[in-house]
Amino acid sequence: MNNKLTLGKIFFPAFIGGVTTGMGNGSVFGAAVMCAVGRGPYESWGGWGMDAYNPATFSGFVDWMMFVFGAAFFIIMVMAMVRHGALEAAAIAKGEKPAYF
Repeated sequence: MNNKLTLGKIFFPAFIGGVTTGMGNGSVFGAAVMCAVGRGPYESWGGWGMDAYNPATFSGFVDWMMFVFGAAFFIIMVMAMVRHGALEAAAIAKGEKPAYF
């Protein structure tokens, strides 16, 4: 039983797919939370430089939600791809045709 989907083969597809999907969902989640709880005065929107990553500001909160969701979706993608490779390897070991044939 040899899993052909190694980390070297799945890293970049999982990273691109997971981070772009996760960051998109994180931005929507962050904006929805800030709309629900209230944005606060305009002076607390975030700003430039490191102020944009301060989680106490609107922009910083959304940025951090994007980072957290991106990392979470990347981990989920890696786990799913490794599991898929293991299932395919088990099917091949039993003599069954893989799903892609």
